Amino acid sequence: MSNTSKFVYALAFQIGWFVCIMAGNLASLGYALIFLICHFWFLTQRTKSHSVHKEILWVITVFCLGLAVETVYFSGGLLYSLIPNNLFAQVLLPPVWLMSLWLIFSLAMRTCLSFIFHKPLLSYFACVILIPINYYCGAWLNNEVDLNQPYFLSLSLIALIWIVFLWHLILIKRHYFEDIFNVH
Repeated sequence: MSNTSKFVYALAFQIGWFVCIMAGNLASLGYALIFLICHFWFLTQRTKSHSVHKEILWVITVFCLGLAVETVYFSGGLLYSLIPNNLFAQVLLPPVWLMSLWLIFSLAMRTCLSFIFHKPLLSYFACVILIPINYYCGAWLNNEVDLNQPYFLSLSLIALIWIVFLWHLILIKRHYFEDIFNVH
């Protein structure tokens, strides 16, 4: 993938982050769907259908893992929603806008953020610094979700879970998705 393409994906992801955090469920879902459609259209123009099927599987895998991670955060009390969620008594599902963010993040990991798979130690270090900042800023900008106090403890646990998440994702990528990451 060219540097120009990576830049476009990075810009689209960053815009998507703000849309998801600040615009709510409907706008974030719309943005994520447009992002997915554009990505798969771009992909079908340059690769075989086998890669497209693998790409869909990658998006589903990251999305499901993200759903699990965010459900742990909400159910474990690291994050909480200011809007009551009475779907289940013990399991609290994340809002739609947050899951839309995971959809666009799955594509960003495959494109502009794919470097994280080449330097895992640097990526784990980034999880300790950047992920807590990202969650703190997201909670600060969003009116629906907040961090539980003490913030340091919640953000530390979020960082730890992200390290475990990233480690598993690196293993999954290495064993099942290496071919789609090596397409130029």
